[in-house]
Amino acid sequence: MSTRHGVKRISSAWASAHDADRTPFTRRRVGVRPDFRGQTYHLNRQGRIMGKGLAAQVRGVWAASGILQIGHSRFARKQAARSQLQAQGVGATSSRIATLTPITSYRTYDAYRAVCADFARFAEAQGVQRIQDLRPVHAAAFLRQKLEGGLSCNTLRTYAAALAKFDAALALAPRKMRIPEEARLSVGVAIVRPGYNASSPRLDQHRRAYVNPEGVVDRVEQPLHRLAASLQLHGGFRVSEVMEMTRKSLKGFAVDPVTGRESGVVEVQGKGGYMRCQYVPKAHYEALRAHLDANGGKMGLVYKPYLRGLNRACSEIGEAWSGTHALRHNYVQTFAGEAHARGLGDEAVAREAMERVGHHRMAELQTYTR
Repeated sequence: MSTRHGVKRISSAWASAHDADRTPFTRRRVGVRPDFRGQTYHLNRQGRIMGKGLAAQVRGVWAASGILQIGHSRFARKQAARSQLQAQGVGATSSRIATLTPITSYRTYDAYRAVCADFARFAEAQGVQRIQDLRPVHAAAFLRQKLEGGLSCNTLRTYAAALAKFDAALALAPRKMRIPEEARLSVGVAIVRPGYNASSPRLDQHRRAYVNPEGVVDRVEQPLHRLAASLQLHGGFRVSEVMEMTRKSLKGFAVDPVTGRESGVVEVQGKGGYMRCQYVPKAHYEALRAHLDANGGKMGLVYKPYLRGLNRACSEIGEAWSGTHALRHNYVQTFAGEAHARGLGDEAVAREAMERVGHHRMAELQTYTR
């Protein structure tokens, strides 16, 4: 079977399984197609995406490619990709696995779509008007601009992953879109990758958890930001989960079966739409309820100002900046220590700790103990 951009169109580990789910993206019929966020794109009779600007064309490729498999197991798709690469006698590197793995969550799609929209604006400023005219040099220049802007290696990896995934979407786009072989964004990504791996600061090569997390939280100036940081520290929530909390998230009080303390119960939706209830100390639960009652039942947290506030607090007390996620590391380490002290074995502690922070594999505990 023919390939494009190094991705098998039919015989990949997941494309054939997804064909049955591709009815919204029928390739041959000209007309309006919806994407997963309710947006639409049009193909004219020459197979070109009709819309205002390059960003609209990018959305069209996402929708038409069939690379979106929302709700499926990402772990299962990765395992299938590894098996396929091994059968081909090719090394199962993370970039190759990512090329063969679909997008399985709205959260990932939203993050990648935002990066690609930024990339589309950048490319338009370089004179690119059609999706067919994108080239590796545009991807490389875009990433170099972000590198020179001081982004961390971790963030640049996310940008590179988004462009590589969009490259896979271009490879799987309907033939009528006439995406040429020269539109190889992953080649441009590969050119810049050694540069940001070598020179951009990384957040995963040192102790990730904060040395003095309570001091960081207490130093945060804005009350809402301080509340969010305390929920991350004492509840292990992702910042995105805190941002989406509403009055409906509050589920009352219950005794934590591990600590034996009466705690507030907060329900959140994590990665992949996974719902979980988390125990938080009563004081923080009451503070959250008071804030929601005073703000129409919504959190109202904005990510970038919160990030700046937490970063500023770290600087003021001399704490090395490790991002918002570091507070989750502190939570896991504190919980694991208390669970061990109450007699739980290593396996039980790992399982319970990972479930509380919304992970499904106990192996993730090794990451959180840094």
